[in-house]
Amino acid sequence: MDKHFLEFWGNFLINVARGQKQMEDMAKWINQGFKGFEDLSAMFQKFYGLNHLKADTPDYTNAWEKAAEDFQKSFKDYLSLFNLVPRHEYLALVKKYETLKQKMSSQEETINHLRMLLGEKVFDPGGVVKGFQELMKKQGEQFQKLMESIGQPFQKKTY
Repeated sequence: MDKHFLEFWGNFLINVARGQKQMEDMAKWINQGFKGFEDLSAMFQKFYGLNHLKADTPDYTNAWEKAAEDFQKSFKDYLSLFNLVPRHEYLALVKKYETLKQKMSSQEETINHLRMLLGEKVFDPGGVVKGFQELMKKQGEQFQKLMESIGQPFQKKTY
């Protein structure tokens, strides 16, 4: 195997590991309210101009809060460039999805139940008409028999 490739690949993986560690540290730092990880805090203060203010003044507190808010907005915008979302937004969306999934399942069950009930109670109009026609035919035949039986005594008998 090519030694240059191995050297390149080894250094690349080391840099990826360092980058991963830095991203994990920054995520922890943000989640802890920009506390801990003093090297990140010092760099943040420097680039946001907070290192020139005294830490025990109200101006420093206001400037820190404004800087943290601006940083979080910019970081969110940066992540959106890579089609990434903050974890809390992702988890909120997952929770909403699961809630809607349960609601949909319940509604589907209700719809199926209502369809079943509707299927049991609905009558076929064609079947009703056919049944009525058969009833009329049967009554007509019975009436014909009745008339024949009434008319038998009055019939002439031919011998």
